[in-house]
Amino acid sequence: MIDIKEYKPKASKLTKNVADKKYSIQFLPVQLENISTLKTLNYKGKKIKVSYLIDIIHNLILKYYFKKDNMFNLSSLILKEKYGHDYNYYMDYLIENNHIILFRNYLKGKHTKIYKLPESIIKGDIIRYKNSDKVLLKKYRSAIILIEKENIESNKIPQDVKKKLVDDLFHIKIHFEKAIFFLDAIQQDFDIYNKNKYSVECINDKQIFYHFDSYGRMHTNYTILKSFIRKNCLSIDGFDTIEFDIKNSQPLFLCKLIQNGRILVDKNEFELYKYLTYNGLFYQYIIDNSDYTDRKLVKDAIYKVFFGKNFKSKADTMFFRLFPTIYNLIKTFKKIHNDYKVLAHELQNLESNLIFNKIIKEIMYVAPDVRLITIHDSIICSQEHKEIVEKIFNNNLKKEFQIL
Repeated sequence: MIDIKEYKPKASKLTKNVADKKYSIQFLPVQLENISTLKTLNYKGKKIKVSYLIDIIHNLILKYYFKKDNMFNLSSLILKEKYGHDYNYYMDYLIENNHIILFRNYLKGKHTKIYKLPESIIKGDIIRYKNSDKVLLKKYRSAIILIEKENIESNKIPQDVKKKLVDDLFHIKIHFEKAIFFLDAIQQDFDIYNKNKYSVECINDKQIFYHFDSYGRMHTNYTILKSFIRKNCLSIDGFDTIEFDIKNSQPLFLCKLIQNGRILVDKNEFELYKYLTYNGLFYQYIIDNSDYTDRKLVKDAIYKVFFGKNFKSKADTMFFRLFPTIYNLIKTFKKIHNDYKVLAHELQNLESNLIFNKIIKEIMYVAPDVRLITIHDSIICSQEHKEIVEKIFNNNLKKEFQIL
């Protein structure tokens, strides 16, 4: 039997991928357009860089689009490390000109300064800026290749898997005009439109973003793309792509949590729940046995049960009626850990372990030249490698959930 742990990857090529980067594409609110052609400004007796001002605003807008939360804890240590000892002049300039708002001041032992973006920027026109500041570009390159030096214990994803996945991101092509046409043609939320358009532009320009969070998920330019763009506008090595996903993954991984802990729930109830989730029938079953009629609303309701505080909402009542002992398990699990968010973290850890430590690890051993993109609970590969990836994906799913 093959021992996948023995696999040794080739040396990473990350450094080469970012070495020639001459600029980074950034958000530019129209309120700052009048200074964007300048290199520096004189402010309170200091010469400050316009590129730094725009970089600060860009990063806040980007965080807002990703998290949908207009509250930003900005550490003075991090600001100093990135923008130098005069970082406070940059922040003061932005506050004075109403480009950011100081929402809450620093409180020792409690929190750092908390900033907000004004509505005029969040809801206003945002164009693009090519930031060619050499210091910022150097930091961008360093952030990309830092993956080569990270401690493997700092994240639940193995280091060789991280290197492979980050390197693969630089080899994906996007059909730019097709993606932009799609975005422009549909009516949608302003923020969703902006972050998707920005991601499409960055992918097209090989400006790659990635982040490994503490719960085992990899966030990239690709994870925020709308499904249509992922399925119809990407290519790998000249081939169209195909995406394999775990159906109703969060409800399904609750099965794994129950199996791992040998937690007592009603046997017949669990067998039905397991059958529905493994076969991708879970959400339809709820539609058929409740007054919910829309799949998205059903999914939102289930997420409230799984990841909310369970205050006897309509969603809680519905889930308890259909799966009473599993509902009680969910409530008990959160109560034991004294944290209603703990279930979300546990399920994401289980998802990560299957995707990265098992499926991708095996693909790397069996077919090391296959390039991959991960979207949390799904994997994208080229049509050329559909057969081998699909086989490994499905075999690991069966093994994980003890399906014969």
